[in-house]
Amino acid sequence: MSGLRNWGVGRRLGLSFLLVTLLIVVAVAAGRSGMNSQDDIATRLDRLEQVEDDVQKLTFYAADITGWQGLVVADAGAYGGKVATAPDAYNREGELASKKALYDALDATHVEYLTAAEKAQFDKLEPAWDAFFVWDDKIMELLAADTREARAEAMDSINGGEAAAAYSESLDINAALTDSLAGRVAELRKEAAEVKEESNSILLVTLGLALLVAAGLSTVATRSVVRPLGVVVAALGRLARGDLTVRLNLKRRDELGRLGDAVDSTAESLRTTVATVITHSQSLAASSTHLSAVSEQ
Repeated sequence: MSGLRNWGVGRRLGLSFLLVTLLIVVAVAAGRSGMNSQDDIATRLDRLEQVEDDVQKLTFYAADITGWQGLVVADAGAYGGKVATAPDAYNREGELASKKALYDALDATHVEYLTAAEKAQFDKLEPAWDAFFVWDDKIMELLAADTREARAEAMDSINGGEAAAAYSESLDINAALTDSLAGRVAELRKEAAEVKEESNSILLVTLGLALLVAAGLSTVATRSVVRPLGVVVAALGRLARGDLTVRLNLKRRDELGRLGDAVDSTAESLRTTVATVITHSQSLAASSTHLSAVSEQ
């Protein structure tokens, strides 16, 4: 601390300003870093939400297909199997349209955003649906036969047979993907909250330190510059009024100390000069008196 006190006022103030600037730079950098991290997290969240939407579409088409299939079975009971299973029959046509939409959705899924484990699960979806539609074609053939035995065999496949197994497998895969993606989304949102909290903490700390340093800078300026300057100005005022006994004795090694020494030296020089003038004046007065006495004699 003694070494710091011996520094020039300009150097001390400059150091304080530099420290405040560095703290502000740190605060800005922390804020910038936090924003970049949040932007990155937001991008990853958008991608995951895209995949979630893709998986939800697959789940929707799965329900849609079985709904249409059930209506085809109902049509077979009402209008006969051949009418119900014809490609241009309303409900059969709806089922085939949903089938195409499902495969299009599989192709459009953003698999590049999946983890390796999720990708392995997703790769099982298309074979599961392939197996389902193989059995769906067989069910249509059984319904088209339009016999009691054929309809019973078709219903057994739908309710608990191979078609039901393939459908259940696809639903299980969708559920596993949905759970995995939801977990990743929750983790990213938690990470975003932590990054935001950390950035805010760093920002508050650095700005708080900057305010403290600024307050210290104000104190330093008051103690190191304003008060000593006030003392110097008061001394110069006394000196201007003829008080040659003024002495500052600041005992500082900075610019203000040199200024105080200069004032002290000036006062001492003026005092010496005035004393010399007084001495000469007294000598002249004595000489004048002597000359007057001689002249009278």
